[in-house]
Amino acid sequence: MPKDRFFLLDAGASRPAPTPVPLPPGTTLKAGPGDTEGRFSLMEKQWDGGTGTPAQVPDITRSLDFDTFLYVREGDLGVDIGDQTHRLTSGMCALVPRGLPHALRNLGGADSTPHTLQLSAPGVLAQSEGDGGADVDAYANTVADAADGDAARRFFVLGPGEARPGRIPVPPAFSIKARTADTAGLFSFLEVTVAQPIPRHTHHVADEAIHVLDGALHIDFDGDEHIAGPGQFVLLPHGVPHAIRPGSTPPPRVLQISSPGGWECVVETLIEHRTEVSRGGRLDPAALNRYTRQYHVTYEVSGAPWTFR
Repeated sequence: MPKDRFFLLDAGASRPAPTPVPLPPGTTLKAGPGDTEGRFSLMEKQWDGGTGTPAQVPDITRSLDFDTFLYVREGDLGVDIGDQTHRLTSGMCALVPRGLPHALRNLGGADSTPHTLQLSAPGVLAQSEGDGGADVDAYANTVADAADGDAARRFFVLGPGEARPGRIPVPPAFSIKARTADTAGLFSFLEVTVAQPIPRHTHHVADEAIHVLDGALHIDFDGDEHIAGPGQFVLLPHGVPHAIRPGSTPPPRVLQISSPGGWECVVETLIEHRTEVSRGGRLDPAALNRYTRQYHVTYEVSGAPWTFR
C-alpha cells in the first residue's frame, strides 16, 4: 500500500542502507531507493575538515550515471569540474548532471565541516500499483537519453536566494531551485516558506518529500497529524491525501522535492490564478482543482470550509 511508505525521520537519524556497505562517516540516508520506488535517494553529509586550498581535480573525479543535486546548508563546498572549482556556501545549490566528471571537496579549512544535502536521481522510475503507474513510466521514458552529450549544458549553480527562471515570476517564498526541465522530468526542488495552510490534497503520480530547514511544520497524512521540526525529513508517497500548515512564527522554511517533477508548474499556475483560487485569504479547493488536475494533483472538496484537523 502506498501509505505504508510514509515516514517521518528525526534530525540526525538515517534510513537503513540499501547494501551491506556502511555509509561514509558523517553521512545519513534520509531516503533510499527502496523508500521512493527507485525515484531518488537523499543523503545528508557533515564533511570532515579540509585544507582550505582549491586544488586541481584529483584522480578520484567521478562521472556518475545519475543526476546529482547539491544543497549547502552550512560551510564552504567545492565542486571541481575540469580545471575550475565552483565554490558553494550556505544557501547555494548546484545541479551536476549524469556523465559530467566532477569531484567534491571541503574548501573551508581544517576547522570547517560543511553540511550538505545530496539528492541522486537515477532515471529509473518503478511503476507502482494503482493510479499513475503509466504516467510514471512515461516520465521515465523521457529521461532515457536526456543527458548524452548534454551534461555540461545542464550544469548550473545558484547563489543564496536565486531561483531558476520560469514561465512567470514567482515570489521568493517559492524559490524554485531545480525545474522539471532541468532534470529531464526526474524531480523538481523548491525552497519554500509555508506561510498559510495547504488544503488536503492528493498527488496521484509524484512522491513529495520535505526537509525542514527551520520552524515547525504540521502535517496531516491520511488523517493522522505529525509535527516536523528543524532537520527532520518526511516522505509523502503519492496516492494518499495529506495537508500541511505552519506551526511556528516565523513560518517554517522547508526544502520540497517532487519526484517525478512538476510541482513548480502547479505553483506557477496557482500564482497566476491567485485571485480565483483564494477566498478571504484561504485557498478554495474547488477552484484549485480547475488548474491542478492537469498536473495529477487534486484537492478535497466538501460543503464546509476546509480546516486542519
